[in-house]
Amino acid sequence: MLSASIWALYFVIGVARAALPACPNTVNAEYDFIVVGAGAGGGPLASRLAESGYSVLLVDAGHDTVNFNTTIPAYNIRSLEDPQIELNYTYQEFPDGFPVTRNDQWYPRARALGGSTIHNAMVNIIAGTRQDYDRLAIMFNDQTWSRDNMQNYFRRIEDNLYLVPLLAPDHGFDGWMKTSTLPVDVFVANPTFLDAQVTALFASLLLAGLPILDLNDLAGDAATGVNTISVTVDETHQRSSVRGRLAAVQQSHPGQLHLSLDTLATKILLCNSDSNITAYGVQIAPGAALPVASNFNGKVTLHVQNVTSRHEVIISAGVFQTPQLLMLSGIGDESQLSQFGIESVVHLPGVGNNLQDHDEVAVNWRLKNNFTLLNGCTFLSDPIKDPCLQDWLTSDHENAYAFAGIFDAVITQSSSSLPAPDILTYYIPALFPGFFRGVPQEVADNPNCLTAVVLKGHPSSRGMVKLTGSHPQDPLDIQKLHFQAPGGPADIAAIRDAIKRARSFVESTPIGLLVDTEIAPGSNVTTDDEIENFIYNRVFGHHACCTNAIGPDDDPNAVLDGNFKVRGVDKLRVVDVSAWPNVPGFFITTPTYMNSEKAADVILAAAAVRAV
Repeated sequence: MLSASIWALYFVIGVARAALPACPNTVNAEYDFIVVGAGAGGGPLASRLAESGYSVLLVDAGHDTVNFNTTIPAYNIRSLEDPQIELNYTYQEFPDGFPVTRNDQWYPRARALGGSTIHNAMVNIIAGTRQDYDRLAIMFNDQTWSRDNMQNYFRRIEDNLYLVPLLAPDHGFDGWMKTSTLPVDVFVANPTFLDAQVTALFASLLLAGLPILDLNDLAGDAATGVNTISVTVDETHQRSSVRGRLAAVQQSHPGQLHLSLDTLATKILLCNSDSNITAYGVQIAPGAALPVASNFNGKVTLHVQNVTSRHEVIISAGVFQTPQLLMLSGIGDESQLSQFGIESVVHLPGVGNNLQDHDEVAVNWRLKNNFTLLNGCTFLSDPIKDPCLQDWLTSDHENAYAFAGIFDAVITQSSSSLPAPDILTYYIPALFPGFFRGVPQEVADNPNCLTAVVLKGHPSSRGMVKLTGSHPQDPLDIQKLHFQAPGGPADIAAIRDAIKRARSFVESTPIGLLVDTEIAPGSNVTTDDEIENFIYNRVFGHHACCTNAIGPDDDPNAVLDGNFKVRGVDKLRVVDVSAWPNVPGFFITTPTYMNSEKAADVILAAAAVRAV
């Protein structure tokens, strides 16, 4: 094992080539804290710091966008192509020379106040995270990381709208994140929506397994069975997201939370303080766009300015942009940095590596008749052209657009040798092939379809995010390297068998009587080899993470310590999805909110010590 002294020597060797200026006096710095990124990690964190009386600058490449796409639950699919917020990343699915070629794959994200929490599917599930959190508790001999303790952060952030406090001690009822479940009041207000298709689907799902009472309490963490999922939707059937949290804090604590929107962070300002590398600010380019943004008009010479912090800099720019910003600042694998003329400040080879995502594959069926619920729904932004939108505006939000998409989830375990269930199959009354270009229109054009998406938890694939240049507007080289790790064949087999179970379930339950045809994989795809080929060609994911992993002192690929601190740099932390060492559970947004709240406690405690 590498001792702390050896790590210190390792960092000194890594920084020897870069001559940094002496640290300035930060007494007169503009802000107490600078947070880069207003999404699932940075938004809640910036809010907590501002609520605690500190001045915070929150920098984001997007702007404050409030429209139908970012507020109506069912419009989450339309939001993927909203030019006001879209980020169109592309990645390479498999390595060069692999039998299946899938380059230029689409990976949509959002640039906005609230980050991708204003366009996600609003799924609120923390089940399956015990092994993730307890592993961190053991790693750092720190029980604050334990799954049991992390439930306290879930209680803190949740404002549960569907349970009774006395009967739900693991839930919160006065937090900022409003949670609800399937909006059955829509069926009460519109009995005709309970047509044969919906009735058969509900009846079928009752047969999918034993009911899981709660996917968000401690008892349900490793449960198998079927559950109607929780979503981050408020009492008015509108999205509850980080954007609302930030807006509320700005109103309740005026002058504490400052925003620099439509601004590209280009470099972390680093200095030398008594031989310790220290972050004291960020270089920003107001008005500059990311190369994957719809408002990008080509790489330009950026007009930059420096902003400084008294306490700390926290990078929360996400799975792709956070490693890029670290590397552009000289923090990363020195051999990669040298290719682009970037001086190495701290040699951390783990930056940009360890890219992970959940493996998802969709099975689609066409029904004989439309869901009445979806008749006339075009998912457009003009009520004149969309009868459902017109009804949404006049009916107190009591129609199909109140649904986030997923009806129920079925959790199973692919192998008895695994420590916990690893397969979650969710059912959607729509045609959803995955996150592929054109999917929003496919959903709108097909009101008579059913989808089962098989999601593999804790998969084995490990990819990377690499630079292609030293300019902040250079695109990134993102490689998922799907199924290339030693566990790849087992992942494929688990997904294949789950697809078989989903097909058998639909065929043998009431909904099967209403199916016209199987669209994908298709009734002609029957053998194991054919199903596996389908998986290779259609696997997708939307929970990318882990590119600046938390890890122990003896792991040379660990980018962060157990307090989110960037190794080798004082006053610099990373708090976002990139900090996860492994893709957690089944869905990552709410667990990342919990991490953000934990990081806030750590950072506030450190600030209090400095003030003494």
